[in-house]
Amino acid sequence: MIWRRLPLVLTIIVLGNLVSFYKIVTSPRVYQSSAVIQIETPAAIDGGGDASLPASRRVQLIEQRLMARTNILDVIHRLHLFEDTPGLSESDKIAAVRVSTRIESITTPGVSSESRMSLAAIVITSQAGTPEMAAAIANDFADSVVNRDRENRQARITEARQYLTTEETRLGAELADTDRQLAEFSSKNEDALPSSQEYIQSESTQLNEAENSLDREIMALQRDQLTLETGSADNNGRSSASLVQQIRSAEVELAQARRTLAPEHPEIKRLEESLKRLNSGGQAVSDMVRQHMQLLDEQLRQLNVQKQAIQHRREEIEKARAEMPQIAHDLENMTRQQRRLQDRYAEISRQLAQVETQQMLMDNDQAERFVLLERALPPEYAAMSNRKKSAVLGLFATFAASFGLAFALELLNPVLRRSSQFARATGTQPVVSLTYRPSRREIRIARLKIVYMAVLLVVGLFVALWLIGKIPGLPSPGMVSTGTERLGS
Repeated sequence: MIWRRLPLVLTIIVLGNLVSFYKIVTSPRVYQSSAVIQIETPAAIDGGGDASLPASRRVQLIEQRLMARTNILDVIHRLHLFEDTPGLSESDKIAAVRVSTRIESITTPGVSSESRMSLAAIVITSQAGTPEMAAAIANDFADSVVNRDRENRQARITEARQYLTTEETRLGAELADTDRQLAEFSSKNEDALPSSQEYIQSESTQLNEAENSLDREIMALQRDQLTLETGSADNNGRSSASLVQQIRSAEVELAQARRTLAPEHPEIKRLEESLKRLNSGGQAVSDMVRQHMQLLDEQLRQLNVQKQAIQHRREEIEKARAEMPQIAHDLENMTRQQRRLQDRYAEISRQLAQVETQQMLMDNDQAERFVLLERALPPEYAAMSNRKKSAVLGLFATFAASFGLAFALELLNPVLRRSSQFARATGTQPVVSLTYRPSRREIRIARLKIVYMAVLLVVGLFVALWLIGKIPGLPSPGMVSTGTERLGS
């Protein structure tokens, strides 16, 4: 079957392989270069920065910063990419750069991936159509990471510090205002505060005792007034007895005053003068009685004023006790607001102290740093691509297609060509089997097939050598730049 269909099989194999060669040599060559960035972690770990994140998250943040639209456009403008393709849209250019750039992380051995110290290095790999451009793109991204890292950290710290300082000032003013309102409220409602109830109860008891004492003093003064009034109403026959009583009373009052007052006190002098006038029996007895009555009236007035003050204070206490539940509720709300502001102020102060620590670490060069450990160099050879795989797959595909077509054509023309085929088909063994003798026409056709196959092999070999660039003077089509090679233009 293969011999009879050899021209067809050979034609499919040669054409298929030539097509595979063309696809292979015209596919763009891709050069790949990598830059390595080392992560230097200081002894004092910055707990509030990016270093506290897991390695996977940190690499993701770095990749997002590098692959941002504005950053990629800056790279394209700096390196003059896509100059030979002015019709290419901006989105296509950005997509091509993103596809050709890869960022990988190298973790520290023996450290969990969720640890903040697990990231050891970052590898930035770029692909382009020329070795120089691949190295230039990788180095540009690496320089962007190294040079902008400190600027980004400083900008974040400055922004956070400004915000926290402003927030701390605002909360401080609000907390001071709340403290002032709470103090004024407590001073205004001091009697109704829960903390004053024990004192108010003790004061009520003291007020009751003081009022009872005043009542007793008022009653004693009223008895003295009654005695004087009774004595002044007697007739003249009893004036001597009344005078003796007045003298005794003046002596008693003088003795009591001397025990309680200083010797130079005006009251003592007045009592002494009154006693002298009584002893002399002058006409001033009636004046002394009148003055004594005025003194008793004044004492009664003062005692009544004190009693009214006690009653007024008792009314204030009763009013405060009635307002106690509402005052306690308002006080609890104000206290809760004060505690909430204090907690927020403490949290803002803690964050501000943390930001100031980060600033101090950066100023002392103790923060995490990105160091360009190995710059990207132009590669000497193109990166491993799918060319060999495509060649092998194309070879197998052409062989399979040629043999499959030959087998299909053989099935479409089922001819018994040997005695064994005849015996299997009919179940009868042939008696005589003669060798087929081709005609002159068939012999000529067979010779033409041989010439065709020879010419096909020669032409196929020539085209294959031309495709791989082995024929001097004929440029290979593989020199045409397409696809990824545009990135290196």
